[in-house]
Amino acid sequence: MVEHILNTEENWNSWKNEGCPSFVKERASDTKPTRVVRKRTAPEDFLGKGPNKKILMGNEELTRLWNLCPDNMEACKSETREYMPTLEEFFEEAIEQADPENMVENEYKAVNNSNYGWRALRLLARRSPHFFQPTNQQFKSLPEYLENMVIKLAKELPPPSEEIKTGPDVRRDKPVTGEQIEVFANKLGEQWKILAPYLEMKDSEIRQIECDSEDMKMRAKQLLVAWQDQEGVHATPENLINALNKSGLSDLAESLTNDNETNS
Repeated sequence: MVEHILNTEENWNSWKNEGCPSFVKERASDTKPTRVVRKRTAPEDFLGKGPNKKILMGNEELTRLWNLCPDNMEACKSETREYMPTLEEFFEEAIEQADPENMVENEYKAVNNSNYGWRALRLLARRSPHFFQPTNQQFKSLPEYLENMVIKLAKELPPPSEEIKTGPDVRRDKPVTGEQIEVFANKLGEQWKILAPYLEMKDSEIRQIECDSEDMKMRAKQLLVAWQDQEGVHATPENLINALNKSGLSDLAESLTNDNETNS
């Protein structure tokens, strides 16, 4: 006990003799490593000299590829970069297989190939007016839906081997094409609702068309496409002209008649 008291007194005297230094220890200063600042590359280091300003990519082949076209955005818009096939090209094989005369068994048809079906849906969404057209038909499988679409396209797209026929009424016996629908829809416009009942459209179908779009030309086009789906091979210019006359749209009927005679 006495020894402890003496040690305490000795420590006390030593602290006073040293000038009463602070008991709080100072932290050692953190020495952060000096950050190496890289010099920013000047444009002159990778842009060539002269009016063309050739971009150097650090590799001869990359430099050649990058500088094939001075404007990269224009290169992306080039027609040579259009890789999407037309409906005629893509569905040519499926249309031939759908013809009963060719006697192709179902298991060998292209529409039953899942890869073909996926590509067909993407192409139809981009190029066919039938894809987004509402329909009352229900399909249990993708091949069944594609088979139905192939039949519709076969009616619209002219066969490559078909001979050109002549005569004033030759086009009246054939179903209307997508191009004819597009042209006539622009003429029909806001009068589409007058024609709809004479194309045997139900009130629910008319309301659906009104809900789908506010544009009158688009509504007219949807009406004609729905009528085409409903009538199939009977969706001919002649039947459309008869419906126009019955609805009192005789001017449009005469215009359609003149267009058919001009194109025949």
